Amino acid sequence: MENNEIEKMKYEAAKEHVARIRKFVVSLLIFCILFLLFYGSDLFSFNKLNFGFGRISIIFWIWGIILAVKAVKLFVLDYDWERKTIEKYIKNEENGN
Repeated sequence: MENNEIEKMKYEAAKEHVARIRKFVVSLLIFCILFLLFYGSDLFSFNKLNFGFGRISIIFWIWGIILAVKAVKLFVLDYDWERKTIEKYIKNEENGN
């Protein structure tokens, strides 16, 4: 009974994680499409390859930083990291530390 409940919790956590990854990928694609629509001709001119980012709107800078933070949360601080940290905390509490 308890094992079935744990598996259900793991499934729900994995399902939620996949939904967050999907949402992140959609946001990233929208960001890339809009960025290329607004700045594609400036970045990739036919005369030379120009990667100057001096004239890019502050909105794109903030949006890019937010996407970077979300990526770190999704792929570095993921479910396994969270689970290991919780288990470590529980073990410390049980040992009286």
